[in-house]
Amino acid sequence: MMKLTGKKAFITGATSGIGLAIARRFFEEGATIAINGRNAEKLETINREYFSNKALEVVADISKVEDIASAYELLKREFSELDVLVVNAGAYQLKPFTETTEQDFDDMFALNVKGAFFTMQYSAPLLSEGASVISISSVGAIHASWNQAPYNASKAAISSLTKSFACGLTHKKIRANTISPGVTETEIWDKVDYREQVDQVAKNGIPLGRKGGVEEVAGAALFLASDDSAFMTTSDLMMDGGVTYISDPEDWGHKQ
Repeated sequence: MMKLTGKKAFITGATSGIGLAIARRFFEEGATIAINGRNAEKLETINREYFSNKALEVVADISKVEDIASAYELLKREFSELDVLVVNAGAYQLKPFTETTEQDFDDMFALNVKGAFFTMQYSAPLLSEGASVISISSVGAIHASWNQAPYNASKAAISSLTKSFACGLTHKKIRANTISPGVTETEIWDKVDYREQVDQVAKNGIPLGRKGGVEEVAGAALFLASDDSAFMTTSDLMMDGGVTYISDPEDWGHKQ
């Protein structure tokens, strides 16, 4: 039995990686979906290849509030209400603390924080009774890093904003939860020149000995979107292979 039959879901940043995997899983589970991206041509291709042109294409730059407002006008016309919102659109940045520019900082917070905030804010009137809001954060939200300080700070903000959003909507039984992936196998690693280093870090620095998969994150999102998690709100699902809380390599079974 499909878990999301009759549900209407909007996924931001749905043209690749985790966002696309979530959109595909929701579609497979019977949801009517709206997919977001900045590139209309890419959205059209994704819709054709993965959703048989049955997804609603929402072209919007989530770092711009006017685009978010327009996106929700479209969603209101086409869907009238939303049962599931996935706040996924975001950017990653790897740069030493002392080399990060004002523009780097502003770009990171414009999409990851301002975009997430207003994506949630504008959704409020459309969310149905008992709707589920799922924000994609990161283990970086609770980790310190010299080389990705603005990114980590932005993800900490997303986790906090999601909890705050949940506070005001309990009267409609709306739930808001966060998923915090660790190192996850996505297309981003094919574009960097330190891919081998990342693979080694995953093998030797993660207790379960590997990167996570986008399908695994999508599975967690399905759980949070469905009635299986009906009593969960303000929770954070850590999907990091144990790296956050199993800190002593001597405790890693696969090292024995």
